[in-house]
Amino acid sequence: MNAVGLPGCQEGDAASVPADWVVLKIGEMTEVSAGGTPATGNKSYWFPPEVPWMSSGEVHKRRIFTTEKKISTLGLTNSAAKVFPKRSVVMALAGQGKTRGCVAVLEAEVATNQSLAAIYPSKAFDTDFLFHNLDWRYKELRSLSSGEGGRGGLNLSIIKSVPIGLPPLPEQRKIAAILTAVDDKLDVIARQIKATKTLKQGLMQTLFSRGVGTQDADARWVPHAEFKDSELGEIPAAWEVATLNQCSKVIYRYPGFYGFEPLESGIPVVRGEHIKNGRLSTDWGNYWYVTEDDSKKFPKTVLEKGDLVMAVRGTVGNFGVVGPEHVGAQISPNLIRISPNEKLVDSSFFYFQMDSSARALQKSYVQSQALPSLSASDIKGIPMPLPPIREQEKIGEVLSAVDKKLRHLLDRKSLNEVLKRGLMQKLLTGEWRVSVDASAAGT
Repeated sequence: MNAVGLPGCQEGDAASVPADWVVLKIGEMTEVSAGGTPATGNKSYWFPPEVPWMSSGEVHKRRIFTTEKKISTLGLTNSAAKVFPKRSVVMALAGQGKTRGCVAVLEAEVATNQSLAAIYPSKAFDTDFLFHNLDWRYKELRSLSSGEGGRGGLNLSIIKSVPIGLPPLPEQRKIAAILTAVDDKLDVIARQIKATKTLKQGLMQTLFSRGVGTQDADARWVPHAEFKDSELGEIPAAWEVATLNQCSKVIYRYPGFYGFEPLESGIPVVRGEHIKNGRLSTDWGNYWYVTEDDSKKFPKTVLEKGDLVMAVRGTVGNFGVVGPEHVGAQISPNLIRISPNEKLVDSSFFYFQMDSSARALQKSYVQSQALPSLSASDIKGIPMPLPPIREQEKIGEVLSAVDKKLRHLLDRKSLNEVLKRGLMQKLLTGEWRVSVDASAAGT
């Protein structure tokens, strides 16, 4: 297939397109303009709130039907703010973190601040096609930013110079429809994940303070009738409170462990970056390794099945369960090994209780620290409710059912994200062509 290059594109982005596609710079296709902000000290520019006004942080919504703030008509006419037409593509020019270079589609007429630029709709292209194209090229757009690091920014000249490979309009619409369908599925999954997380948090708060009760002669669970005050608040009278150190072995990091030269094979060393969603990564190419002899010098931090590892420096509080594939691995100095006492705690109950405790740690211990870290006493002194073992098992069963659903949804999200990235790479470069029926081609 003959292809033409896109000037200015990086390898791995939209570097070439089929010969029958047209390559135009955004500035050649349509108008591009930035917004503005009315003087914040003039109340009459903001009240009454009449005109939807978008800030750069809202670009993450991707589809803008409404805005968090509004300005008055007077504020609109006495500032650089302007109302952009519906179906414009807006791009963040600046912003901390991941905001710069993000794009969204205006699904209503909206004014914006000066940190957003609007690419006006045009008959030359399909808005959704342009949105997906720029969304796919996020990293490339950020690399075009003027300035260094967090101070870098995009401007109208840069945006106007970005080249776009354009297939015929019917093909643009078909490509956009395919990618939008995947986005819609991801939106549904995201809402399900949010609802399931809310359910899980609500259950954890209730079960770790009220429990499920006691079993009667017919093995039915009867709610607790008596409660007592504790350092954790009101808990069932039959429960105890123990520290993490009393119901598990907490084995702290070895500061000297970094003295060993990382290898490409051997005993894997788990680091904080390998912990995600309560599990440890199996992307073994992202690990570094030590020899078996070097690992044996630190036998207490050799991981066993059922252990937990927790980050105590940097991303503190992140923790993950050690599964069969990580048995025998070592941990970095930024992690600790937590080995629960099976005679005192049920493994599932312990996992969810650690989930709850880790969130509390993240809020209370590290907010004022430039490089967050937790001491051994911080960890070992964590208070935990300790119900009878059978009630622990029941609580673990309830939460495990919800957690299983959540992990299924997270897996679906990951699979659809991989699918979308693959489709974008193939469709937006023309490597895969889509068929367009005659009726669509004539529109």
